[in-house]
Amino acid sequence: MNFIDIDYEWFNLINSKVQHYPLLNTIMILFADYVQYAFILLILMLWLLNKNNFRVIAFQAMFAFTLAYSINRLIELFIYRERPFVSHEIIQLVEHSANSSFPSDHATSAIVIAFTLWLSSYRHKHLWFFLALGVAFSRIWVGVHYPFDVVSGILNGIIIALCTHYFLFKLKPLTSLIGRPIFQGQRE
Repeated sequence: MNFIDIDYEWFNLINSKVQHYPLLNTIMILFADYVQYAFILLILMLWLLNKNNFRVIAFQAMFAFTLAYSINRLIELFIYRERPFVSHEIIQLVEHSANSSFPSDHATSAIVIAFTLWLSSYRHKHLWFFLALGVAFSRIWVGVHYPFDVVSGILNGIIIALCTHYFLFKLKPLTSLIGRPIFQGQRE
């Protein structure tokens, strides 16, 4: 059994549960299609509240998101993988275009933002990380990604958040940018 077969077996194990849990299906659809917008609202809220360090966190999250999403676009230029609903008879809970499945953009986006919050010591970091994992898993449950697509997206998000926080945001151009008055929030 090769890697692709194992990935499909794991997908099948998860997808076979869909017909038995209608309430969970509703929750997974919510996570797969709508929770991602909460991350956008959070970044906007952090910027507008302008408390100590909030704008730096918001900017770092958007910077990391942009970088991680761009890397996904580059990967898709070289690796194309059909989505589960294209390749197999499955239970699909949400509509999706039949573009490349690898890696999962939703998993990458949610994790890179949540992990950036984690690294920035944002007070509600555990909640946002839990929501990000929910978004990632829901993409498998609703039938639009294989587990490896999601795991790859999670790893991409974590690696980019780490590189952004510990390396890129220590470089002189970015440190001088975030040192400007617009990033200096009101003290609590």
